[in-house]
Parts: sequence; C-alpha cells; structure tokens
Amino acid sequence: MKILFLNGQYPFCFYYRSYLPAVYGRHMTVEDFMRKDMKVSPEHLKAMSEKADVIVFQRPSDKKSLELAKLLKKKGKKIIFENDDTYSAIPLERLGNDAQRKIAEEMNQTLNDFLSISDGVIASTEVLAKEYALINPNVCVLKNTIDPLDELPCKENTTGKFRVGLIGSVTTNDDYFHIKEDIRKLDERGDVTIVIMGVKFYDGTHLPIMQEDYDFWASLKNIEWHTYCHVTEYFSNVADLALDVAIIPRKEHYFNQCKSNLKFLEMSLLKIPVIAQGFSDGTSPYQGIDEEYMTVLTNNNWYNEIIKIKENSKEAKEKASKAYDWVLKNYSIKEYAKVWTESIKNLIK
Repeated sequence: MKILFLNGQYPFCFYYRSYLPAVYGRHMTVEDFMRKDMKVSPEHLKAMSEKADVIVFQRPSDKKSLELAKLLKKKGKKIIFENDDTYSAIPLERLGNDAQRKIAEEMNQTLNDFLSISDGVIASTEVLAKEYALINPNVCVLKNTIDPLDELPCKENTTGKFRVGLIGSVTTNDDYFHIKEDIRKLDERGDVTIVIMGVKFYDGTHLPIMQEDYDFWASLKNIEWHTYCHVTEYFSNVADLALDVAIIPRKEHYFNQCKSNLKFLEMSLLKIPVIAQGFSDGTSPYQGIDEEYMTVLTNNNWYNEIIKIKENSKEAKEKASKAYDWVLKNYSIKEYAKVWTESIKNLIK
C-alpha cells in the first residue's frame, strides 16, 4: 500500500501531521512544502497521486483540494481527511467584517463536504474525533508527536533578567487576556523580560484582526519581540531565545479544548520549563500530565507561579529535564510512525 500525504495551507500543521509521519513511515509526501519558497506544480502533484493507493489530505479547507479528492476517488484512490484543529483557525467573533466571516464559513463548509466524501478521518484529539464523527464515523485519533532530531541546546540566558516566553498562538486569539495584569505586573518589575514570538510577520506587519493584540504587546516596556518564522527555523529560533520559562495561557472554550499538548512537547524537547493552562472542567490538553513534568494552573495566580520558578530555577530545570525524558519516551515520531501506518490501513478496510 502506497500512502501519499498532501499538505494543506499551514506549514506547522503539515510538518507534524503529514511530513513527519510520511518520512518516518517511509511514505510519499510533498517535501518541497518544507521550503520557505515552496512551489509545487499541479503536474508534480498529479504524478505523485497516480502512484499512490491512499491520499491523506491535511486540513483540506480549499475547494481545489475537495475537487481533487473527488477526482481521485473516482479513479479508485482511498481518501483520508486529516485535521488537527476544529474548523475555524480564528474564532469567528474576532473576524473583523462580514467578508472575513464569509470566507471562514465557506472554509468550514468545504471541510464538512470533504469529511462526507472521505473513506476515513484522522483527528489529533478525542474531542475533535467526536466532532468529526457526527459527519463521518470512520474516525481514529493519532496524537501529535515530536522528532528527536529537532532537539537543540538552548542559548544560555546571560542578560541578568528572567526571561518569560510566549510563543505563537498564545499571543493572540484572546488566550492571554485573563493574565494581562499578571504580564503588566511582571513588566513593571524591571528584572523580567517578556519574550514573545508572534503577531508580527517578517516585514513587521500584522493582520488587522490582531490590532488589539499588537497594541497590548507594544505597550510593554520590558518586551523582546520576535516575528513569526517558518517551521524549518522554529526550533533553532526558540532555542536562541534563552528562555527561563515558557507560559501557555489559554482561554477556556471549545476551540482550546480541541487543542493538543504540542506546545508542551516542543518546549520539553528543548528542556524549557512550562506553565500551562488548566480548565475548570478538566478538559485542558495539559491536564493529565504529571505535575513532576510541568505546572498546570486552574487559577489566575500566573504572576506568583512565574516568580516561584524565577526564585527556584534549579527545581524548574530539573522538572524540565524529567519532561524531556518523558516526552521522548512517549511522543517520539520514530516510534509512533508505525501507528500512523497501521491506523490508515484500518481506516480503509
């Protein structure tokens, strides 16, 4: 059985949910997508599809992917829908105008249509699997994993200030709103640097819907701001931030209940201590991870917990080291790739 993993529009999702399972499972994938200047011709995609028995579409939210899947299905190919997120990448209430909301709604409808024609469905969490099963019950859950080869030594913090990092999505989407005052309090200390990677693109611009986020981060005095980066640069860029702790605040709602514990996995691979969000109903992706590996907060004492790590850095580093060992043992794609292969085989039986 020849399996082809096709990319969606999101490089990070493709990396974890297609590229790594393909490479370690010795399947086909569009490796050019991992280049920043990637250009994949329709002819190349067609040639690869012709060789495959099964095509896994990662987050196929555009109509061209849907039409391609229908065509390939008519030719006898097995079609697998793969998604590691609930439908809208940004909560609809944050979209700035009717046109943006219409685009998001059309993307969601395309995903629904794709689910209905698929031979099988892959989700990253049980919450997502239940959502997708309402349309297509032939669903399996395959957890997110990390590649041990992405491990890098982190740069030592020699700045004289404690460095608190917020990476990617936790800098937007209301996720940090409930700890704004904690962040401002840290900012006022003078011995703490707030380090963020997100909101701004390479050229310094940001999306209009992120204006409120931009204004907040720009208002801080002791902030070090890094732009989004390509997935191929991600681990080296994070390692260079010399973080003393990474924090993962999340707003408590369904969108975040669908998320996995991936940010914890990434930080643990780099041996960075983590404080993450717990939810009152126990549905946070970080609840269930032993407290010897990370700190999970279900209250709003973020400032106190961050300062506790600042004052007990040795203990925090030991916890991060234990997390590193646990993550490599339980979340390595080197071991888990075979589960992807067997699960896909079971989906198309």
